[in-house]
Amino acid sequence: MNKFTPDQLLYLAGLIDGDGSIIAQLVSRKDYTWEFQIRLTVQVTQLKKRRWFLEELQKEIGAGSVRDRDTVSDYILTETSNVYKFLKDLQPHLRLKQKQANLVLRIIEQLPSSKASKEIFLELCNVVDHVATLNDTKKRKYTAEIVAAKLKELKECVVPVETSEETNSGI
Repeated sequence: MNKFTPDQLLYLAGLIDGDGSIIAQLVSRKDYTWEFQIRLTVQVTQLKKRRWFLEELQKEIGAGSVRDRDTVSDYILTETSNVYKFLKDLQPHLRLKQKQANLVLRIIEQLPSSKASKEIFLELCNVVDHVATLNDTKKRKYTAEIVAAKLKELKECVVPVETSEETNSGI
């Protein structure tokens, strides 16, 4: 990830406020501790004819990727450490998306402790929901409520561990 000049930070903040998104999502992942991932993304969208601009943006930032979909291209930054550094630098200059940036920074700062605590993970899922309410989110497959129900269901499906006394007594 590259270091930015004050002018670059102002420009990038304006770009994110105008054509960008700061996104927090819940994604089903069976290989994760709580079977869900909190995915954090900074994205800039342009018509495909301006894909070259997004490729230059990618080089300027020094991280992320550019992909095409339908009639548009997206610059996407998802690596958590890069999202954190990028938003930490931009946050003081954002206007429209400053609340989203603050919430995503809070999520990232608390992510490590969420692996050990279901309660903290569920709190962060609620913060993800808050980010979604600040964005013009069209469709969401998973919400904090769905994650909480799934975690409760998992708890109820736990198979008891057989103890040596139960084994020896024939139970």
